[in-house]
Amino acid sequence: MDIKYSLYLLIFSLLFLGYSCSNTEDEPPRSNNTGIISPGDDGETAPTFSLQTTSGTTIESSQFAGKNLVIFFFGYNCSPCKAVGPDVESRLHQAFKDDSKFAIIGADQWEGNDAGVDNFQETTGITFPLGRKGAQMAKDFGTTYDRIVVVNAEGKIVYRGNSIVANNLDEVVDLVDSLLN
Repeated sequence: MDIKYSLYLLIFSLLFLGYSCSNTEDEPPRSNNTGIISPGDDGETAPTFSLQTTSGTTIESSQFAGKNLVIFFFGYNCSPCKAVGPDVESRLHQAFKDDSKFAIIGADQWEGNDAGVDNFQETTGITFPLGRKGAQMAKDFGTTYDRIVVVNAEGKIVYRGNSIVANNLDEVVDLVDSLLN
């Protein structure tokens, strides 16, 4: 194999791997450089949703009325999602789970089966509820996998991640802390 061809193949492979879990094509344009919704965007009511967990429990938007809800959109086999999952668990769920005004859920946007989502949960150590078949929910929220969305206690979307979760986690932690205090 020609060295020049091998180099091109290596570069292409690295580019493909680097972007495979961070597709931003379907994301709405942001009004600022953060995921925080600017005051001019205020008023976007979060869509209603219903997800099934692998154990058959239903997660519905109505369960979170009056709570600040963090939604972790993931792909059950997305490597960056798996890598950031433990941080989402420790920095958001474990940090705020005792506050009655806080809730967190996950939604698998890759339409994984029960085994795939269960494996994601086991691999990441996530203990908050994970729903499956969340592609339509992600679309309704104007996002994709490996993203975080925050809905405030009034049911308004106040944050829509504009990058992979690892890049937005500090900002989300700070936002949730400010919403709860």
